[in-house]
Amino acid sequence: MLSIIRPLLASAIAIFSVATPALAHHALGGRQPINFGEGFFSGLAHPIINFDHFAFIVAVGVFAAVTQASKFQPAWFVGGTILGCLLMLSGNAIPFNAWLVHAALLALGLALAFGKPCMRFVDTGAFVLAGILHGGLYAQAIVGSVTVSISGYLLGFAIIQAVVATGAMFAAFMLWRGDELYANARVVGGMVAGVGLTVMVQAGVAAMFPNL
Repeated sequence: MLSIIRPLLASAIAIFSVATPALAHHALGGRQPINFGEGFFSGLAHPIINFDHFAFIVAVGVFAAVTQASKFQPAWFVGGTILGCLLMLSGNAIPFNAWLVHAALLALGLALAFGKPCMRFVDTGAFVLAGILHGGLYAQAIVGSVTVSISGYLLGFAIIQAVVATGAMFAAFMLWRGDELYANARVVGGMVAGVGLTVMVQAGVAAMFPNL
């Protein structure tokens, strides 16, 4: 137990020192995309310039490798993000969405850290739900944009997420063999849980002290 908790806490402390502000959600410095090219660039950049989103996508791939789930498991998460984005753009906002995303990040990290067994249907549903939550946050970068830039954005973030999650899955298969896969996945889980814990604490501090 201590061997898992210690990396988690160490990761949280380290990430506190490098965490970026919420403006990093926007590849265009907060400006909305105005054409397909800008939308596509913003979509490509959004999931990787925001550290908690990136950590979750990597963890999805590692989780799929560890649980020996379908090779298409990350696609369920990507599909969920597109659905969540479309729901948000159609006016169906999810209450407490940011908090739920942070909680999902922490839960996925802990599932990896503690070696959760594979339950494929449950995992698939959880990936879709987590994708919907993340997609709802992604959509905030393009609310009010023209249709063509939204199309570019959706295409961009779908491509980059699929590449990162699938790449992480196959990298885990190739680099970590046998028991090494499970041991290293637990370390990754501790780090991801540390990110989730960090962003939750940051969000709580921001809510209590909005003028800081």
